[in-house]
Amino acid sequence: MYKTKQKRPVDPNAPPRPNLMSHDKVIRDQKATIEHMENNIRMLTNRVVELERKVINQTAYLNAVHQQLSRKK
Repeated sequence: MYKTKQKRPVDPNAPPRPNLMSHDKVIRDQKATIEHMENNIRMLTNRVVELERKVINQTAYLNAVHQQLSRKK
């Protein structure tokens, strides 16, 4: 009455079929890595800005001290 469904021939050299769960895990891991890197970049950028501000202030202070010393001579 009903015909049985024939199986498709399988190529033994074909790569394995994709597993969507493993792809999802890889994507989640990549997103986590990207978020971690973004946080590090943001933190390091803030640190660079702080250090640049510190150098500018120290340079201005040393210039003022140098001017005071050169006036006294």
